[in-house]
Amino acid sequence: MEIPGNDFRIKSKAIQDRARVDSKAPATKADSTSPTVSTSSTVNVSSFAKDVQKAHSAVNSASDIRVDKVEKIKQQIANGTYHVDSQDLAESVLRDIIGEAG
Repeated sequence: MEIPGNDFRIKSKAIQDRARVDSKAPATKADSTSPTVSTSSTVNVSSFAKDVQKAHSAVNSASDIRVDKVEKIKQQIANGTYHVDSQDLAESVLRDIIGEAG
């Protein structure tokens, strides 16, 4: 299973690299008669980007195991009541195979 938004780090890194390059101004000789001009760069991050970053952090820190479902299935197996529908299983396998091929 692939989680969309995985390219977030790549874009972020590209932006960071670009900011580093932009912030490195070429060295020039200072002329005593010309005024000194200082340049500064600022980056404003939108609230949407902040929300995306928070969501991305939440997904990364969340557990991949759903304990409630695991316990329910364990009880069904122990009781002998766990049943897998072969039709559903076959459809799921085919969907995964088709999804990987596309």
